[in-house]
Amino acid sequence: MWTTAFLLYLVTGTTWADSCAGRCGAGLDSSMTCQCNTNCATYGDCCSDYYALCTQRGGGGTPDVTCDISCLANQLWDNDINRVQVWEYEINHQGQTTTSSTSDQAAQSLFTYLQEENVFLKPTYSTFLALLDNYTPSTSVAESQDAAEWIEIDAFLDAILATDVMNHLYNFLVEHGHVTDATSYREVIKELWFNLYARSSSGPINSSGFEHVLVGETSSKVSGFHNWIQFYLEEKKGAINYQGWVSRSQPLNIVAARFTWNGLSKAKGSFFVGVSPEFDIAIYTACALTKPNSSCSFTMAGTSLTIQTYDVAHKSGLQVATAYPNI
Repeated sequence: MWTTAFLLYLVTGTTWADSCAGRCGAGLDSSMTCQCNTNCATYGDCCSDYYALCTQRGGGGTPDVTCDISCLANQLWDNDINRVQVWEYEINHQGQTTTSSTSDQAAQSLFTYLQEENVFLKPTYSTFLALLDNYTPSTSVAESQDAAEWIEIDAFLDAILATDVMNHLYNFLVEHGHVTDATSYREVIKELWFNLYARSSSGPINSSGFEHVLVGETSSKVSGFHNWIQFYLEEKKGAINYQGWVSRSQPLNIVAARFTWNGLSKAKGSFFVGVSPEFDIAIYTACALTKPNSSCSFTMAGTSLTIQTYDVAHKSGLQVATAYPNI
């Protein structure tokens, strides 16, 4: 008589240790390669057939207990091992200002120190840095992406998708029906962040989610620009004049800054300080997909926070128009 495990292998090619067949709701079993209880979504170790066999959404018999946006945010925060440590950088907030102020409340730079030799050699940082010179900030200039630039984009995607942060996002998006597998996950990230689009229905192809949010764009003023690494690098070059902070949030270390970039003003640009590139991509992606064009509110590290995202309104399908911490 063939065993259930052997039949499972014959039909699906899946071993008992890799499947939830007959294991839904079972307690933690470290001898198995994956788990089949409600905690697996939190820890990211569910078997590939967990949702199909063990949840009501997948047709299974047990309640569908999902990880909500606060659950995911804390997973991302706790697993951001590439986040810059407090001894690796130093910032000087200086004076508080307002969005309508015309005076400079900061005589010095925001960033006073960064151990670049420790931080920028990490794969997700080095591949991120390689992307920054691929874009022309002016929205009046059409953008294009050649084969070499796509190689750099794919290298960045390879680096971030190998991290625990992006693995937790993947499990969350599968659980909530936004992606089905690793291939569709990568394509969704590409579409949201890297495929080019026009900022207006009649304008040139001049933007992408990555360029706007993580690099910054310019017209008569600065738009986007919600990444601390780009801020640090441009400030180091002398292209940014930091004029003070409008608002701050601790312990998440978020700053909403007033500044000029190449002589153009940004009344309030907010960004997480010290987080990894994959963290920014992950938290903004989760909010863009689950709460498009709206406030995405959650609790992370014991702090209430809202991320604001907008989609490109004149296009079908979701692409990030902007995303930032709304503090």
